Amino acid sequence: MSASAASESAPRRRLGAWTAYSAAMSLLMVFVILTPILICVWGSFTTLSTMGAASTGSGAGWQPQRDLGVFASGARDTQGLFTLRWYEYVFEVYGHTLMLSLQLALLAIVITVVMGVLGGYALVRYQFRGKALLEECIQLPLALPGISVAVALIGTYGMIRGSWVIILFGHLLYTLPFMLQSVTNTLRSYDFLELERAAASLGAGWWQRMRHILLPNLKHALVVGSLLVFTISLGEFNASFLLTTPVTLTLPAALYDSYTNDSFQVSSAATSVFMAVVLPVLLAIQLIGGREMKEMGQAA
Repeated sequence: MSASAASESAPRRRLGAWTAYSAAMSLLMVFVILTPILICVWGSFTTLSTMGAASTGSGAGWQPQRDLGVFASGARDTQGLFTLRWYEYVFEVYGHTLMLSLQLALLAIVITVVMGVLGGYALVRYQFRGKALLEECIQLPLALPGISVAVALIGTYGMIRGSWVIILFGHLLYTLPFMLQSVTNTLRSYDFLELERAAASLGAGWWQRMRHILLPNLKHALVVGSLLVFTISLGEFNASFLLTTPVTLTLPAALYDSYTNDSFQVSSAATSVFMAVVLPVLLAIQLIGGREMKEMGQAA
């Protein structure tokens, strides 16, 4: 073999080693990520006869004196390998928590879109004293522990403690910064002030400029921001856990209750329901965010 051929084969061998190493690490990451999900899904369909009596729980659905349908009377007698009984349990015992969490997430989207568009427009459009400090203060709740946020909300709005409204306030403190950041970053990425001035010189009023210039250019930012708000609100636990009551229990707090009081199967079913709601939204964020980055690259 000549010297030139040997020098060309050495980089190929190194490239082949790195390719094998990268493939092995990728497979390991997939295994680490998917294994807990698959075990959770498997557990949500498994009967007590498969897992054994040690997997029974002590939650509300397991109490014979509670009228909760088929769970107290027939869960322990289920035969075979698989059953849908645990999903029935979750929707009967914790179904109202899922509905409340979805309502809070949708309300958070609506409020943050309105506040994010108007507030982001004002922060980018106008110059005023304390503007930088205001932007930092809006981001401050993200750096605080959930217990601090919950205690501050209880101290400030103690008259509505026990209501879902105070939980919504807690969710807004954590979600508004993401929506506002998405809006301001987009507005600062192009010279929308020039577009506004051009439209104003042609006689367009404030609402016409908002409708035909600002909102169309914020479309991607609002979609991605709304998806982020939805996932953050739906999964928020730290502050919500201290603000909820048995009547206003959110889904993450219900998951904690199922982990501590219910069986492995019930906990797995509750987690599977949560993942079934959140994972499509996360995939949508990746898809839309990736498409937006691609479009920005092509424009550049």
